[in-house]
Amino acid sequence: MTALPAVAPASTDTAPAGSRSTVALLRVDAGLREAIPPEQQRFAERVLLVPRRDLEQGRWAPEALVGDGERPFAAILLRGLVTHDVILAGRCSANLLGPGDVFRPWHRVDTSVPCDARWTATGGATIAVLDERFLASARRWPGLSEVIYERLAEQLEVAAVRAAIVGLPRVEERVLALFWQLADRWGVVRAGGVVVELALTHALIGLLVGAQRPTISLALHALAEEGVLRRADSGAWTLAHDSRATLTSYPTDRIDDGPAVFARPLGRATQTPVTVSAG
Repeated sequence: MTALPAVAPASTDTAPAGSRSTVALLRVDAGLREAIPPEQQRFAERVLLVPRRDLEQGRWAPEALVGDGERPFAAILLRGLVTHDVILAGRCSANLLGPGDVFRPWHRVDTSVPCDARWTATGGATIAVLDERFLASARRWPGLSEVIYERLAEQLEVAAVRAAIVGLPRVEERVLALFWQLADRWGVVRAGGVVVELALTHALIGLLVGAQRPTISLALHALAEEGVLRRADSGAWTLAHDSRATLTSYPTDRIDDGPAVFARPLGRATQTPVTVSAG
């Protein structure tokens, strides 16, 4: 199983939800620590202190986590889970974030699509707020920015696979593919199958694969009857080792031999140069 770099628990303290404090980021994120030259790591630990926020269970508002004058550009999830919902035309889709993920709850995408976002925290979620202090450290140690870029790129790849999953015609296939994707990160290989140690409701699974909860319940029942996906009393899910074969049994000749599918800009867009700043 593959996953993003491990993130150590933010703390064993039982801070009240919504509390404000700071965290030595390099002590809780091994990937960022490795971006610093070994001889400078101890000094960088003392320098790179960023705001830490313990999120309340359930819905949370990003703007409530920062004070006046603070300008965070991103956050790193240190522990727990965060669900990012996007609501469009009365329908909702979801993205599941885990420790190590980088996200931008304070940034609104400039889009003509009339959509809204909402955020939910579970599992004692804690985030590190990346603000001017992180940017100053990244100028001194550019490897920090490289780690952030690599994680964002990996999350884009995960999102691309999720889009392909949502496009599968049968809901049973979507659910099975979703759990194999989750297993890349939260899966544990055991003799009886690959155990995905996540407690997911039928409603959340539906938001992740683009289906209604009753349809998800029927799909899960069918997959359990086939013995490819089972849910334990603890809430964990077990995938049969050979269940991926269902997702690779389709002929690909119609895709491989078909005409090229492409897009190109028209009008003024073809004349507008793209400038990349070196700074």
